[in-house]
Amino acid sequence: MNHSTVARRVVRVSALVLLVCASHSTGVAQAQPDSATWYVSAVAGTDGAGTVDSPFDSLARAETASRPGDTIVVQPVASSVRALDGGIALKAGQKLVGGGAAVLGAANDAALPRITNSTANHDGDAVRLAPGAEVRNLVIDGARRGGIYGNDAVDAVITGNIVAATNQQCADGFMIGPFSIPPTIAVGVAAPPLPNFITLNNGWAAIMTDFSTATGTVRIEGNTVRDTACGDGIDIRAHGTSRVTARVTDNTTRNINLGLAKLSVLAMGLQAADDAHLTAELIGNSQLDIAPLSSPLNHLADSEGIFINPMGRARLDVTIDRNEFREGHGNFSANGLEYVTTNGTPDSRVTVTNSTFDTVRGDIIENYNLSTEGARQSLTLDNVRAHHSSFPAAALNPVVPANLGTCLVTTNFGRTAHTDLTVTNSDFGDCSADGIGLIAYTPTGAAPSTAELIFDIRDTTINGTAANGINIVNIGDTAVLRGTIVRTDIAAAAQSLIRARNQDVIGSATVEFGTGALDGTAQACLAADHPRVDLAAIPTTCR
Repeated sequence: MNHSTVARRVVRVSALVLLVCASHSTGVAQAQPDSATWYVSAVAGTDGAGTVDSPFDSLARAETASRPGDTIVVQPVASSVRALDGGIALKAGQKLVGGGAAVLGAANDAALPRITNSTANHDGDAVRLAPGAEVRNLVIDGARRGGIYGNDAVDAVITGNIVAATNQQCADGFMIGPFSIPPTIAVGVAAPPLPNFITLNNGWAAIMTDFSTATGTVRIEGNTVRDTACGDGIDIRAHGTSRVTARVTDNTTRNINLGLAKLSVLAMGLQAADDAHLTAELIGNSQLDIAPLSSPLNHLADSEGIFINPMGRARLDVTIDRNEFREGHGNFSANGLEYVTTNGTPDSRVTVTNSTFDTVRGDIIENYNLSTEGARQSLTLDNVRAHHSSFPAAALNPVVPANLGTCLVTTNFGRTAHTDLTVTNSDFGDCSADGIGLIAYTPTGAAPSTAELIFDIRDTTINGTAANGINIVNIGDTAVLRGTIVRTDIAAAAQSLIRARNQDVIGSATVEFGTGALDGTAQACLAADHPRVDLAAIPTTCR
């Protein structure tokens, strides 16, 4: 044994002797300074030492005693016992773990590890993350602000928790915008772009991670988020110069509520801004009963199942697989999936596969490039089902070509913007407006237009729409409008099966059609002469 090892052991033994002496003088049992695991319980006595048999009685004591890399175990207690209050700020590499059996699927009256934060500690968050921290198997209920929150807490893991009734104080969280909407789109005339003046505020999310300068990962896996008092379910925001890879898998969000003085509510939200890079995988998640009308506030909600928002100069790449969305309520632009560039020149791509979006009060899937500054946006859908929309003002569809209950709508609103849409093996129907809407609005300006709207629709079914099956609209001097529609069946549209409208001169325009079926009749070319196909406004070709 070398001298340095002996010295360390002497120091530790001396520290232990001092702690034992202190315990005799104060009557409070102490844990060894070398402890790597600490225990805390809502039914512990005030003299607990943080051991499994003598746990701490508060999260604050566990926070003070623990060191980076330690594990803190919250012991389960009966449902009649008040949860541990006051919140906790983790240190780097710490694990906060709920003891006992898995909380997911447990009976309501089971003994479970429960925490909350009804105080102003840690800004009202029940758990404050640190880099490398893990939060697992807890019931977090009734927090004043967030259930779990981290700022630049890279490489954090959040798994197997139940987070409920968060943001009791109704603090603002995720902000959407600023952005603008073309004021003359309803009259079919291009105009100069407006300044970005619209901002929508959301309530603080139950689980939220923010990044500004850090590089790393975050994993949010197998959690249930429900019954938010005011605000979102799960949000990830990458701003500044951060570089983040997020994996969000097998989470359920249910009964997510708008809250007082809020304009929007998101079951799941992703945002990349400034010069940030965000890469995200969303796999096996579900968003159920969003903005339920049992709350009067939700009647005016702009609710979203999944909301994806690139802006600034950011880069954003998102993959969504096996997602289930069902029952989105509200009364202002509710959507199952909204992918929207609000401002700046971000470069973004979203791919959605093997997913369903069912029943929403608004457009079911929105692919909106609203930026007037030259953003690039790309959406790919493969094996996606979008059905059952409604909207109170859907009768305005002949005038307003979007936001009224279309199954899938894609827009390109910038003079130098590029938007493309690819749809394969998908199914759209029972919508209160169009089946698929494709809208190019190019604002006026002195510089030459380079605006591009490109689409490719294949092996897809559109059935039962209150307006058109496919509606192609151009307003302004769009540079390129190019599309392909092949092996697609379109039926039971109240207006045209396929319709095109052009209010200006397009630099290069062509839509290529292949085989398919119109109202159940097979067609060698979907652009062939048919009483319910109106394509006179744009050049077309047959394959």
